[in-house]
Amino acid sequence: MNKKLLAVAVAGLFVGGTVQAATIYKNDNGDNIKVYGGAEVGGTIVSDTDKTPMGPDTTYVDQSFATIGLKGQTGDFYAKFEIDAEREHWLPDNHLRLVIDKVMVGYNFTDNHAMEFGRTDTAYDKVDAFGDVTNELGLGISEAGDQDNTIRYIGKFGKVKMSVSHSLEGWDGDTKDGEPVKYSYITDSLYGAVTNGFIGYYGDAFTVIAGAEVGDETEIYSLHAEANFGNVMLGGLVFDETKNFNGGADKNEFGVNLGGKYALSEQLSLLASINYADVDGDTDSSIYGVIGTEYMYAKNLKLAAEVAIGDVLEGEDKMDSGALAFVKAYYWF
Repeated sequence: MNKKLLAVAVAGLFVGGTVQAATIYKNDNGDNIKVYGGAEVGGTIVSDTDKTPMGPDTTYVDQSFATIGLKGQTGDFYAKFEIDAEREHWLPDNHLRLVIDKVMVGYNFTDNHAMEFGRTDTAYDKVDAFGDVTNELGLGISEAGDQDNTIRYIGKFGKVKMSVSHSLEGWDGDTKDGEPVKYSYITDSLYGAVTNGFIGYYGDAFTVIAGAEVGDETEIYSLHAEANFGNVMLGGLVFDETKNFNGGADKNEFGVNLGGKYALSEQLSLLASINYADVDGDTDSSIYGVIGTEYMYAKNLKLAAEVAIGDVLEGEDKMDSGALAFVKAYYWF
């Protein structure tokens, strides 16, 4: 849950070609500067305010988010500078704050191979939600996200794509009894040095990806897949995730997210998923389902709504039954 779909969509501006960022400068030799960005407005509605995972006595959680950035290209070198406007935390008094999300430089060795360095996405961050057909409420992986001092390789060999990154230092926050204190850090993650990556086969109708992450405070292994059959897309991910912050006890989660999406038209789709999680320390495993719809008003504007029913509320030693509703509009350029 709490995925940043907009960040994935904006990243696709430079690889998918479906939406063009605005070019504000272009030289005859191809050197250029482009501006890109977007906004997502909406949030989550909780059925029981006494057991919300979003904070005490919270019925509606505003999860609006915006980003704007610049990408420059000079010969084979390129650079990005990106600023996010994000909620300070998911409590009722949350405030928007500005965070420098990316400051990085990259070099294209060839059309299919590049290196990047700086404050940027780790390799795993590009595919951690692959196979999840939902926009927000499906079970997901908590990987390192963006990190400082990150060096990343990006490669393509025919239909095989891969990427690996190593981060020397993360944005550390506070911990209590070995557990991270929520919202005590102002960026995506609470990690020290971390290495992660993925390798995947991207076919015309079927894609399968294997990902992994290893660090002093994290260890994740996952398998992701998507298959297209006309108007039907099936997807899923399976993962084993262990966290250990600042010498605390290991906390392991095994999760499965399987779902599908049916296109009623070129713009309107229905989606559904079933999610299973087994977490160390919980007395029972949790199971819940998600149903939803999404409407592509334009190639850069999407409206989404979802409902999750089952074990989605925070209990004392396990997830309790309840419901979450999610609605959001996404716009990017």
